[in-house]
Amino acid sequence: MNDAKEKVVFMIDLDGTMWADTPNEEAATKTLTAEVHQNAVEWVNERYDEGHYICFFTARWDKLREVTEQKLENMKVNYHQLLMGKPRIRHTEYAGYHYIDNCAIIRANRFEGAWSDLVKKQIEIHTFENE
Repeated sequence: MNDAKEKVVFMIDLDGTMWADTPNEEAATKTLTAEVHQNAVEWVNERYDEGHYICFFTARWDKLREVTEQKLENMKVNYHQLLMGKPRIRHTEYAGYHYIDNCAIIRANRFEGAWSDLVKKQIEIHTFENE
C-alpha cells in the first residue's frame, strides 16, 4: 500500500482469486484440494497485519460455508468476515460488477493471476454527474 496510515476494507473474491477456480457445483468435493495461488495468503496476511479489514466476498452458496471456512483455516489466512452469496456473473450475460456506495470508494482491482504490489494507474471510471 502506498500510505501506511490509510486503512481500507479489502473485499476479496475466493474462487479464481485466492485459489484455483472451483465452481459451486464442484466446490463441496474440490475446495479443500484447490491449489492456492502463489503469494495469496502472504499478501492478504500482510494487509491484515497493516490494520486493513479483510472481507472475503464470494459467489459461493451458503451451503458451502463450512467447507469454505475449513479451506481458509487450513490456509492460515487472516480475515475479519466472510460474505457468501455474491451474485454469480460467470457464464451469464453480465459483464462485471459495478459497486455503488455512499462511502468513499478508493480503488478496485481485477485479479490477473499474480499477488504482487498494488500500483496506482490513471484509468477511466464511471461516476455520477454532480447536480
